[in-house]
Amino acid sequence: MSGIHVVQSPDRSIKELKGVGDKVAEKLSGIGITGMNDVLFTLPAGYIDHSVVNLNEAPDGANITIEGTVKTEPQVAFFRKGKSRLTFFMDVDGIYVKITFFNQPYLKSKIINGEFARLYGKFNRNKLEINGTKLIFEAGGGYQVKYPLGGVMQAKTFQKIVRSAFETATFNNDLPDTLKAKYKLMPIKDALHALHFPDSPDTVKAARRTIKFYELYHYQLKIMERRQKERVRSDRFIVDYDIDKLKLFIDTLPFELTGDQKKSVNDICRDFKQNISMHRLLQGDVGSGKTIVAGICVYAVKTIGEQSAVMVPTEVLANQHYESFKDTYGDELVIAKLTGTTKPAEKRDILARLAAGEIDLLVGTHSLIEDDVLFDRLSFIIIDEQHRFGVNQRDKLNNKAYRKNVLYMTATPIPRTLSITSYGDMDVSVIREMPAGRIPIETEWRRFKELDYVLGFVKSEIDKGHSAYIVAPLIEESETLDLKNVYEIHEIFEEYFSPEDVVLVHGRMKAEEKNEAMRSFEALEKPLLVSTTVIEVGINVPNATAIVIFNAERFGLSTLHQLRGRVGRSSKKSYCVLVSDPATENAKQRMDIMTSTTDGFVLSERDLEMRGPGDYFGVRQSGLPQFKVADITEDYRILEVARDEAVKVYESNNL
Repeated sequence: MSGIHVVQSPDRSIKELKGVGDKVAEKLSGIGITGMNDVLFTLPAGYIDHSVVNLNEAPDGANITIEGTVKTEPQVAFFRKGKSRLTFFMDVDGIYVKITFFNQPYLKSKIINGEFARLYGKFNRNKLEINGTKLIFEAGGGYQVKYPLGGVMQAKTFQKIVRSAFETATFNNDLPDTLKAKYKLMPIKDALHALHFPDSPDTVKAARRTIKFYELYHYQLKIMERRQKERVRSDRFIVDYDIDKLKLFIDTLPFELTGDQKKSVNDICRDFKQNISMHRLLQGDVGSGKTIVAGICVYAVKTIGEQSAVMVPTEVLANQHYESFKDTYGDELVIAKLTGTTKPAEKRDILARLAAGEIDLLVGTHSLIEDDVLFDRLSFIIIDEQHRFGVNQRDKLNNKAYRKNVLYMTATPIPRTLSITSYGDMDVSVIREMPAGRIPIETEWRRFKELDYVLGFVKSEIDKGHSAYIVAPLIEESETLDLKNVYEIHEIFEEYFSPEDVVLVHGRMKAEEKNEAMRSFEALEKPLLVSTTVIEVGINVPNATAIVIFNAERFGLSTLHQLRGRVGRSSKKSYCVLVSDPATENAKQRMDIMTSTTDGFVLSERDLEMRGPGDYFGVRQSGLPQFKVADITEDYRILEVARDEAVKVYESNNL
C-alpha cells in the first residue's frame, strides 16, 4: 500500500502476526494489506480524543470524555421494536449530570451505583445531560483510533495486529541523523508508533510531520535516481555550436528578447555544451514566446550542420508551429512539415531530403516516429504539450537521435509543487514575461439573462472587422445537465448574424469538414467560429479579439485560461466573456479569479488549490505519486525542503 519500505522483508506475510489466520489474512488482502509494510503504513484516518475534560469548561454540543461517580441505579426502559433507553445520574466535577445511553441495555450490569465511571458522549449544557456513546474501560483515556478498513474489522482488532507488527518487524530504514537533527524529526519507527498509538495531539502532529518529510524526501530521491539514469554522460551529447554565429543570428531578429527568453536560451545552450543528455522542460504562458526560444536553439544546432525536430500532438498545432517557424526563421533555416495528411509524393521528397541532411528542422505529429522517417544527424528534439504523448512514443523519437538532447514545452503553467513532483527529473526553464506590445486581455463575467448584451458586444467587435470565438461545453443536448450545446449556440448566432458569418466546429466532424471550417475562419472568410473546446490548443488567428465561453463554470481555471489564450495575439485590444450562472460557491470563485488576473502561473496555483492534484493534470494525473500522509498542495514547504536535501545527495554522488 505504500511505496516506502521501512522494514526488512516488507512483503513478509501478515500470517506471521498474532491474530492473523487464513480468514483474517483473506479479509485484509481484500483491502490491499498483504505484507508487513502494508500493516505499518495503514495509518489511522482519524482519532477521537478521549482525554478527560473538565465539565465546567466543556462547550455546549461538544463530544467529550468525562469521569465521575455514579449516583443512581441505572434504569432501562424498553420501547417498541426492541428500542431501549438506559439512564442514570453522575457527579462530574461537582455537577449532577443526567446520562442517557440509547439501545445499549447491556451496559446496565457494568454501571454500579457509588462507583467510578468514565464515558464519552455529547454534552447538552442547558439540560446538564450527556447523550452517551460509549463507556471507556481503559485507564487514562487518550485516543480512540479510526482506521480506513472498509468495515472488514474493528479498529481495536487491527490495532492488536499493528502492535504485533512492531514487535515482529526489523526496521532497517530511517532518515539520516543529520536531517533528523536539522529539522527536529522523529526516528521513523517512533513516528509510525505515535500515529498508531497516540498519546497527545503534539506527538501526533510531530509524527505526521516526520512521515510527510520521509515520504517526500524518499520520493525526491527516486526522482534523482531516475534523473541519473536519464542523464547519460558522453562527449557524443555535446553540441559544440558556433557562439559567434548564434549571436549574429540573434542580433538580426526584428524584436528584442524578453529577460526570461534570454535566460531560457542560455539554459538550453548551456545544456548543449555539457557532456550529458539534455532533459529540460520549457514552460510559459500562451503567447510568451516559447517558439522564439526553440527556434534560436534550433539555429544553434544548425551551426554545426545538424538537425532538429518538433513533435506536436495535433495537426492544427503542427500547422501553427510550422507557420510560426517559417515566418520567423524561414530565411535562415530549411523547415519542413510532416503529418498524417502529407501527400505521398511530398512525403517521399521530405524523407529523402531529411536523410540527406538538407532539412534543418522537421515539424510534425506522431508521423515523426514512423520507421521510414530517418534523419541524417538529429541532435535536438522538441516535444510540445508532451503530456499528450505516451512514454513509448516519446522514446521512439528520442531513439532516432544522434545526440540525445530533448526539450519539452508546455503552454500550461505548472504550479511549483507539481513541477517538483511530476517533472522533478527535468531541469526547468520558465518564461513569465510577455513580449512587449501585448495588451492584457480584458475578462468579464455575464449571466445568461445578459445574452443580448453579449451578442451586441460580439457584433461591435465584428463590425470593427475583427473575428470572434464562441465556445460551448457540449456537442449535444444533455438530459441531465442544463447546459447550452454547440448546436443551440450555433443557431443563436446564425439568427443574430447570418449563416454566411458563422462556422461550426466540433470533435465529431470528419477531419476534412473540420479542416475546411477552420480554414475559412483562419482565412477571415467567416468572422465567427462556434466550437467546443477543440480550439483549446493550436489555432492561431491574430484577427480574433473576442472569445465568449458559455457555461464557463463547467471548466477548470487552466482550461479557461487556455481558451482565453486564443485571443490577444496581436496589438489589438482583446476580450474574454464568461457566460455563467454558477450553482456552487466553487464555480463562482473560479469566475471571480478569472476576471481578476491574466497571469497563468497565479491561476495554476489557484486551480491546484481548488481542484487538488488528483484532478489538475487530467491525463497526467495517473503519474502523480500517492502519499499516505503528505499532501503536495498543503505541504509544499516540506516538499521544497525535501527536494533541496535530495538534490544535495544527488550532487554529492555526482561530483
